[in-house]
Amino acid sequence: MRQILIGLALAVTMGGAASAADYIVVNSSDPAIRRGQSLDAGDRVALGAGKTITLMRPTGEVTTLRGTANGVTVPGARVAAADAARFETLRALVQPPPEGRTFGARRGGICPAVESLTTLDDIVRTAESSGCKTVARQALAAYLAKRDAPQAN
Repeated sequence: MRQILIGLALAVTMGGAASAADYIVVNSSDPAIRRGQSLDAGDRVALGAGKTITLMRPTGEVTTLRGTANGVTVPGARVAAADAARFETLRALVQPPPEGRTFGARRGGICPAVESLTTLDDIVRTAESSGCKTVARQALAAYLAKRDAPQAN
């Protein structure tokens, strides 16, 4: 019985660690802040004056922050129970792809044209189901390029 309780406690602890954050760093002019890094609303980020970071929520909302001498605070309120799988898929697409040759990366089917993936839902679905991560990465880059992110401090 004791082992079951310990296992349950560990599962609850690990489940909390897997919850999604509020934002994904999609671009940064500060080398200390990596693409794909997770941030929560209200986090304080040591972003120096003249540096910028662009953040995206799993919903597709894009925000660009400009650094100050005192850093910046990530805006917005915490989001309730974001879809952790969607967050992780987007985070994987934002991070640099693995270097070298990967075998079996495409699991069959034909990848859709990048231009046809215009919504975040289409991009995530393509990355998750058809194994066309390269196309999904390109579509996400185009999606982000179209967003004219408001400037915040």
